[in-house]
Amino acid sequence: MTLHTTFPRHLWPITAHLREGALWLDGHKLLDVVRQAGSPLYLYDAATFDHAVAAYRRGLRAWPGPSRLSYAAKAWLTLPTAQLLHRRGLGLDLVSEGELAMALAAGFPVAHIHLHGNNKSPRLLQLALQRGVGAIVLDNLHELALITALATEGHSPIDLWLRLNPDILAPTHHYRQTGHAGAKFGLSLEEAWEAAARIHRSPRLRLTGLHTHIGSQIFDQAPLLAAAQRLIALAAELRQAGHEIAFLCPGGGLGAPYHPDDPHLPLTPAVEGIARYCAAAWSAYHGDTALPTLVLEPGRSLIARAGVALYSVGHIRTRPGGERIIAVDGGMADNPRPALYGVRYSACLAHAPLAAPLGPARIVGPLCESGDVLIDAIDLPAARSGDILALPMSGAYHLSMASNYNAFLLPPVYWLEQGRLSLLQRRQTAADLWHRDHAFAETRP
Repeated sequence: MTLHTTFPRHLWPITAHLREGALWLDGHKLLDVVRQAGSPLYLYDAATFDHAVAAYRRGLRAWPGPSRLSYAAKAWLTLPTAQLLHRRGLGLDLVSEGELAMALAAGFPVAHIHLHGNNKSPRLLQLALQRGVGAIVLDNLHELALITALATEGHSPIDLWLRLNPDILAPTHHYRQTGHAGAKFGLSLEEAWEAAARIHRSPRLRLTGLHTHIGSQIFDQAPLLAAAQRLIALAAELRQAGHEIAFLCPGGGLGAPYHPDDPHLPLTPAVEGIARYCAAAWSAYHGDTALPTLVLEPGRSLIARAGVALYSVGHIRTRPGGERIIAVDGGMADNPRPALYGVRYSACLAHAPLAAPLGPARIVGPLCESGDVLIDAIDLPAARSGDILALPMSGAYHLSMASNYNAFLLPPVYWLEQGRLSLLQRRQTAADLWHRDHAFAETRP
C-alpha cells in the first residue's frame, strides 16, 4: 500500500510504504527492526540514495563536456560509506585528516579525492601529498606557502584548485553562508591572482581547477549561478595569462526539505539549470575552447532523504493547555541541528503513520539541556511509552555532527539495499567512551 497523499511523501525514502497499517522500508517493518536492534537507531535506504545520484547525473547531461559528481563527506561518512560511494563511481570531497584516513582505509581511489578546508595543517597536507590526492583545493595564501615548502623534488606535480570567495551572500542560515566577503573561506579575487602567479613560478605546482561554494540549503538558484559566472569569468582571464583550467567546480548547496512547509527543489531540473547556465557562460567567455570537467559536490541533497532516525517514546507529560511533552531516547547528541539551526522536522508513529492527530506535542530528548528538543511543535496522534517515533530526512548532518554529551552512546546505523539489512556501524558501548583515557595509577594514602 502506498502512502496517503496527506503524508509528506517527498520527505521519506522512496521505498517507504504501508503494510498492516504500519510503516515499512524496502520490505522491512520498522517496528521489527527496532525490536531486533534496539533504539535509537538510524536506517539508510540505498534506493533513495541511488535515486538522488541518478537525478544529478541526468541533470549533468546538459553540460556538453565531461562531468563528475563528488560527494561532500561532511554530510556523513563512515568507512563502509566510502566503499559504497566508490562502487557508485562518485568522487569524494574531504576536509580533515580523519576523513582522509577513513577514505584511504576504505580503499577509495586517491585520484578521485578533493581535499578542502580553510585551515589545513602541515600534517594533513603532508599526508595528502604523500598519498597523492587528486587535488588540493587552495583556500588561502598561507596554505599555499605550506604546500610550496612541503613539495619536494620527489613529488610529481601537485594539482591545485583555487577556492574563490565570490562575495555573494547566499539566502540561507548565516551559519551556512560561506561565500560572502566576511566568511572564513576562500580567496578574494586579488588573492586568487596572487596564488596563480605563485603557482606559475613553481615547477612542482600546477593550477588545474577553480572552485567556489557559497553555502548550503539554497533553494534560489540565482546566487549559485552568479557564483558560477564569476568562476567562469576568472577562468577566461587566467587562460589569457597562460593558465588552462581543466576543472570547474561551483560546489554544492542545493536545498533539501525537512518539513512539509519547506520548499521542494526537484533535483534533475535544478542541476540541469546549473549545467545549462555554465555551458552558456563558458561559451560566452571562452568561445569554442575546450570545455573543462564540470564538478558538482552535493552532500545533503544526495543523502538526507535516504536516512530515517528511529526513537522509542519514554515519559509523556501533559502541560496546562493540553500540550504534550514526549520524551524519546535520542536527541541533540545524535541530531544537534534543531539546536544549532532551528530546523523544523516532520515525524510519525511507526505503528500508525496515518492516525488522526490528537493535538500539539513537543518531542524532546533525554539530555540535561533544555535545548535538547528534536521537534518544538508537531501534531501527533495519541502516543504511549514504548511507541516508535520515526523521523525522516535524517541522513545528513546528524551523525556527522553527533557528540557524546552526557556520555550519550551513539546509535547503530543500518543500510537497506534490495531488501537486505546490513550493519554499517555498531551501537557505541560505554567502553568506547574511555578507550582513549589514561587512568591514574592507584596510590595508597
